[in-house]
Amino acid sequence: MPKPQYPTAEGIWSLGSRAEKSYREVRLGAPYSQAVENFRKAVEAREDFDPGVLFVWGTMQATAVLNILKAAEEAFGEAGQAVVRKALNQAGHEAMKGLIESSEFPGDIDEMELVSYLLTGINTVLYASLEKPWVTSGERCEFDILWCPHQDRYTAFDCRVQRYFVEGMFQAIRDLGKPSITAWVEKLIPRGADCCHFVVERIGEKGGRHPWFAYSDELERRALKKMRGEE
Repeated sequence: MPKPQYPTAEGIWSLGSRAEKSYREVRLGAPYSQAVENFRKAVEAREDFDPGVLFVWGTMQATAVLNILKAAEEAFGEAGQAVVRKALNQAGHEAMKGLIESSEFPGDIDEMELVSYLLTGINTVLYASLEKPWVTSGERCEFDILWCPHQDRYTAFDCRVQRYFVEGMFQAIRDLGKPSITAWVEKLIPRGADCCHFVVERIGEKGGRHPWFAYSDELERRALKKMRGEE
């Protein structure tokens, strides 16, 4: 299976342009606006700033989050998972709410096009990733992640911890009156793929457990089995 190749001209970062004409009206903001502005001022015109050190700092935080989850699972089992999951849900919700409220989107576009633009915000701003997005139909959009901050440190199973942030993001999207969506992963770079491929669908008002949350539940059960040596 081919692995990612860098440098690449494919995909977009947060300041990139998409092919859709309506994307010209999109202005992606950022949560934590005052902190972001202070950071930009601190590094402005500084030739001695290496963006790589910010990645090092972020990777340390991402490693800590994963280690906290594993330690909570080992010490408290399901109760530990629930505590960490709730905290990361809240963090994801706060970040997504801040992103939406600081961004501008055209008001006369198809709902799935809007969803795809929101996902570009998640991927390129909240996850600082290189994204290749497209809208498949009125009910579905997809994207490839060509580079992710976690790809060279997390195993495929470790990526489960990021699902908790996304749960909060999905809830924030719904709380702010946007379409209710779910997603699933078809390829992962940590599994040796050339990209992480996601499919996203609108789920409307269907009853039952949200599919993204339900699969997170399954991964929690698997994690405890792995810890006990049962898998």
